[in-house]
Amino acid sequence: MLEFVERLKELMMIGGYNQVSLGKLTGIQHTNLSDFLSAKHLPSYDNLLKLSAAFNCTIEYLLGRTDFSEEKLHPPYVFSLRLRQILKDNNISQEKLKRDLKISGSVLFKWLSGKNKPSTESLVRLADYFDCSIDYLIGTIR
Repeated sequence: MLEFVERLKELMMIGGYNQVSLGKLTGIQHTNLSDFLSAKHLPSYDNLLKLSAAFNCTIEYLLGRTDFSEEKLHPPYVFSLRLRQILKDNNISQEKLKRDLKISGSVLFKWLSGKNKPSTESLVRLADYFDCSIDYLIGTIR
């Protein structure tokens, strides 16, 4: 989480943004930005996408998981469809994923049905599990 906070502060400084101006640009409430900057919360799936787009950087870079962000970004895929495709491509059953990541059936059902999107922590776990970047997992890098 600290890597994310430091990276967000750095990107805001480079871009000349304060919480209010970044909030106006991204549509993220400045109170949420304050929570991110004070390490109270990580951004939601949607807010990660908004920050990535605003700073034209990968989510991997934004979270401090890589030190470069030279990739061309694309609009994200629908997460439920993307997760289904990655499971199929890796020949991993839903049961195996639930068991290996210790997630409940209801959580996985909500992701696969499009009712919910994973938290930042869950995105990290999924990307690590599939040995891919978060950006590949959601389709902003192809």
